[in-house]
Amino acid sequence: MVDGGDSVTGGRGILETVVIAGQELRRSSVNAVAVDVLYLFTTAFFATLAIRGFWPALIAVFPLVVLLSFAWMSSRLFLFTNIVVIAVSIAVTRAGMMPL
Repeated sequence: MVDGGDSVTGGRGILETVVIAGQELRRSSVNAVAVDVLYLFTTAFFATLAIRGFWPALIAVFPLVVLLSFAWMSSRLFLFTNIVVIAVSIAVTRAGMMPL
């Protein structure tokens, strides 16, 4: 019998998933890491735009959907990272630590 495990970690433990993510980051080129950071920054920008009101949210929803779909096609870990970035950026904005 095969254990399906968690859909995010693929049946691995959290520690093993973090180790694998660290190994992938170490093997990545500097340019690839820079692109990923810019991607996450853009996702955070659209997330903060989405909580500014109806029209900004309407403007931000399509880019967010596109960015999340690209993250989904890239890897589940990158999708999870994008969702965490969205949650953190919204929480930090609502707490008043990041300007609207």
